[in-house]
Amino acid sequence: MFFISVMEQTPNPGQDEVSEAFVSELTGHQTAMLAFIRALMPGSSGARDLLQEVNLILWQKRAQFEAGTSFKAWSFQVIRYHLMNHRRRLASKGWLVFDDDLVERISPALEADPEELECRHQALHLCLSKLRPKDRDLLQHRYASGAPLSDYAKAINRSPGTLKATLFNLRSNLRKCIERRFQEQGIHYP
Repeated sequence: MFFISVMEQTPNPGQDEVSEAFVSELTGHQTAMLAFIRALMPGSSGARDLLQEVNLILWQKRAQFEAGTSFKAWSFQVIRYHLMNHRRRLASKGWLVFDDDLVERISPALEADPEELECRHQALHLCLSKLRPKDRDLLQHRYASGAPLSDYAKAINRSPGTLKATLFNLRSNLRKCIERRFQEQGIHYP
């Protein structure tokens, strides 16, 4: 990853121990940070790019991080500010984005435990793998492509209303599947 190569370029060898600890925190929180970005920027296909931008910002601000405090809380605050700026840039280009006040209100609820996020990710992956390919394609188009649903409807010769109803059912079925996976593992699903 890019931050390892940046760390290798650090001119002060006395900071090696601090840098290694910081990189350990940074790499240990990648899954949670990516999930947080995706939650704040739903439908954005550039979540991984935003994560890399945040990684660079965090590396540049590493001296501001106080050892012994919560890296997750600190990094999520940096993410919030970076995404606010990113949303402003998108809004200035005419993109429809979440309001900053809404993001501030919902972001604390999104700061889930990384292990819980990993369990959710695994459950979602398993549940998605059980879907028919055409249903996975519909979900992929709706949540990853950024193209209008009407374009996809034309391409597969179905009405947008039918696809919306199908998406509603798919989301409901995925939620039930994920809940079952959590129950099977004895984990309380929020």
